Amino acid sequence: MSNIGKSLTPVSLALVLGLSMSALLGGASGSLAQTPARTLFGNADFEMDWRLEPQNKTLRVRYSAAVKRLRIEALDGSQQVMLRDLVKGDVVILIAQGQKGAFAQKSPPLGPFQPQEVGETRQIAGQSCRDFMVQGQKLCVTDDGIPVAVEFGEIRITATSLMRQAQHPALFQVPKELKLQPLPGAAANTVPKLPF
Repeated sequence: MSNIGKSLTPVSLALVLGLSMSALLGGASGSLAQTPARTLFGNADFEMDWRLEPQNKTLRVRYSAAVKRLRIEALDGSQQVMLRDLVKGDVVILIAQGQKGAFAQKSPPLGPFQPQEVGETRQIAGQSCRDFMVQGQKLCVTDDGIPVAVEFGEIRITATSLMRQAQHPALFQVPKELKLQPLPGAAANTVPKLPF
């Protein structure tokens, strides 16, 4: 599938989001005893903008604690949205609310957050967060479990804003009338294992 006006394609959106964080929630071994137990994404709704570098893209991340689902929107005019069920592992990518494409893929459910190293506390987007290392990737996570920064290789995801506020349940639902297709260019269960 070709790019939609120089934006991420459904496959590239899944790859960027999946590869960029593939090891973060997959249950890295060797959790640190002094690390307080954390659940990534926490127990309360929020809305956050992530800046993806070096791709120079902005992604809006919404989280519903009630249904443990993420909604990640590409804010580049492509009208792409990824819905991620952290409990079941379902991933759905919608383009123009499914009118230009609706794709589904299975991914593992959210695993436990088990950092291998604990680092310093810092401020990102006005939020205090602590650095953690998980399988060679660095995350900065707030006390309530929100990853406001992720670094892996040359790719960085950094929050530019974070609002802890209720999210409308409809934002996390796939329209029932849509027929979901397999993600283009991916055989069953070969899309990167999304850790979130």
